[in-house]
Amino acid sequence: MKEIKLTDIELINVVILILGSIVTIVIMRDFKHVFSFAVASAIMTLNFRLLRKIIEDGFLKSTINKKDLFIKLPLKFLALIALVVIIIIYGDIDVTFFLIGLSTVFLSIIINQVSIFFRPATKRSQNNGT
Repeated sequence: MKEIKLTDIELINVVILILGSIVTIVIMRDFKHVFSFAVASAIMTLNFRLLRKIIEDGFLKSTINKKDLFIKLPLKFLALIALVVIIIIYGDIDVTFFLIGLSTVFLSIIINQVSIFFRPATKRSQNNGT
């Protein structure tokens, strides 16, 4: 199976953010729903990008940087939780569309893997080097 390219997942996530916002505004015709979806999807895109950067900086080097592991990762997690709590408490959001927006990274990973499955076998074998 092809190695997952994280930039592909980020790109798919941005496309889902844009298309999802357009579909939400067309179907629901309410800014509250679009805002809920778009903010949650943007948070997840940012979260995915920051987590990728922390992992690349901390674990893909020859030595593991303990500062990244014990300081940056928990701080990022706490900042994410604080951001979500602030948006839920003070933002005028629809919880259903907010939760749908939070699931966009998962949907991006599924779309990426399904697209790999449906590529022609010759192209898949070229990508894998076999």
